[in-house]
Amino acid sequence: MKFHLVKLPEHPEGYVSVSNSAAAWESWIRKSLPAGLAQEVQKRLVSNLKHILVALEMKSALIVPHAKRGQSKPLLFEPYFHMLNFEFCLGVFSVCEGMGSALWLKENGEDGSTSKRVSFENWKVPLGKTFDPESTSGLNSDIETVRKVRDRLHQDQVGARENIDWHDFSYDKAYVPAARAIRCLLRTNAKEVPKETNLTTE
Repeated sequence: MKFHLVKLPEHPEGYVSVSNSAAAWESWIRKSLPAGLAQEVQKRLVSNLKHILVALEMKSALIVPHAKRGQSKPLLFEPYFHMLNFEFCLGVFSVCEGMGSALWLKENGEDGSTSKRVSFENWKVPLGKTFDPESTSGLNSDIETVRKVRDRLHQDQVGARENIDWHDFSYDKAYVPAARAIRCLLRTNAKEVPKETNLTTE
């Protein structure tokens, strides 16, 4: 099986990422970040987030066709599928953490230049207020789920786990709540979202 992870007209078969460049995401990121971050802090955050978002597009382009294939032949070796779901959660958590931390810094008169660490419990509040102010999209619940999947990264206390980790990396348990969370974020400043992204649909 061949995988084509770039948009090339001469290779229509295989899996295709939607964005030609991470630059397509800059407008949405800049519009969604609060004003007042230190220039270098904002530069690094924009660069990090746009590359993560492009990677999420690619993962989604692999995950969804496999999950929706019905009775047809699998598109991915099963361990790849579960790990892609896991990695999708990692990326979504990172985007939420970046946005939420920037919002918390702004609320607390900080610009990020002091390298202060913002905890999950602190940044999830302004993230929810900004991107799901009426609490109608379930953003907080989805982020809690994504965080629990993200925490499976740590294998240093595997004896304390009740179950095998990869059971939590399924399409329904990992990808679906993470995809809902990223779609919730993208509905804010939706006009700045790249027109062709597959992150706005399941």
